Amino acid sequence: MLVYTTRTMMRPFSKSDLQQLTALCTNEDAMRYIPPTFGIENAQQIEERLSNYINHHDEFGVGFCYVSDKAGNFIGRAGFHFVPEVNLYEIGYSLLPEHWGKGLATEVVSALLEYAYNDLKLDAVCARTIVGNDRSDKVLQKCGFTRLGERAFVVGEKLCFWNYYEHNNEDALVGHEAYMNVHEEDWNILI
Repeated sequence: MLVYTTRTMMRPFSKSDLQQLTALCTNEDAMRYIPPTFGIENAQQIEERLSNYINHHDEFGVGFCYVSDKAGNFIGRAGFHFVPEVNLYEIGYSLLPEHWGKGLATEVVSALLEYAYNDLKLDAVCARTIVGNDRSDKVLQKCGFTRLGERAFVVGEKLCFWNYYEHNNEDALVGHEAYMNVHEEDWNILI
C-alpha cells in the first residue's frame, strides 16, 4: 500500500522503522489520545505496536503506514485498521506535534479516503476519536465524516468513550440506488 499526497507519502511499516515509531510513541502530546496507554509507551509496547502494524498489513493488505514528508522525514503514522465489531475499515492517524496545524492530517485523511474508495473499492469507512480530542474531530468533519455518537470501551480498569464516525462512498451509494429504484415492470420474469 502506497499513498501519496501533495506533501506526504504513506508506505507500510517495516522492522527498520522502530526508531521513528519510537519518536512518535514517546511523545506525550502525540500519544495523549491513542489507546491503549493514552500516553508514552515503553519499548516493549512500541515493538508490539510495530509488529501489529506489520502483521495487519500482511493479513489484510492495508494497515497503519509510515508517513513521511517529500524529503523522506518521518512525520507520523496513518492508515487503516479492520474493526470487526462494525465490519468496516477504520481510518486513523497520529502526527508528531511539530507537524500539527499545517493541514497535513486533513490531507492524509483525504488521500486515505480516496484510496479506500478507488483502490480498495470500499462502500464505507469509520473513524474513532477519544472524547476531548477536538483537533481530530475537526479533521474528520472537514473530510466529510458524519459523527454517529459515542461508544464506550474499557482499557484495563478504565472506562473510555469514543466519538464514532462513518464516511460513505457516495459513488458506491449512487450505484446501489439505481438497483433499489428498479420497478417491477422492468423485470422480465417468467413464472
